[in-house]
Amino acid sequence: MSHMLCQVCAKSTYDDAFNRCGGRHLFLVRADKGQAIREGETTATPPTCEPCAAESVRACPELRKGYTAALVEDPQPWGVAGTLYDPRTLRPMPAPNTRDGLTFVNYEDPRLPWTLAARDVVTLLGCTTVNLDRLASHGATV
Repeated sequence: MSHMLCQVCAKSTYDDAFNRCGGRHLFLVRADKGQAIREGETTATPPTCEPCAAESVRACPELRKGYTAALVEDPQPWGVAGTLYDPRTLRPMPAPNTRDGLTFVNYEDPRLPWTLAARDVVTLLGCTTVNLDRLASHGATV
């Protein structure tokens, strides 16, 4: 995530071979009913390069349930997703309302030292919702 590598092929999403995204990064996230990625939304899901995006939607069970895609101008480091520990008991704390049991903790959060990080989290700025079929056939047209 910190190097903006494609979550599928691990190639840089900065240097898209098609160079049609205009320096933006393509993010795919699970979304019920096609809800768009919101400006300032946080995610622990790395970007995807354009060639891998369609395959991701076909192969990923979570994305097959519903997804949204956006070109993002400025993904900024936000924090980590991990297991939060109680500072008194040193036992893992429950992570309610999460699918994977990880808690999102901002870098400025006082709980950060008590978090065992599993993933980087970024906030998505400069989001433009895209249709993957249209992106593949017309470049970065939205």
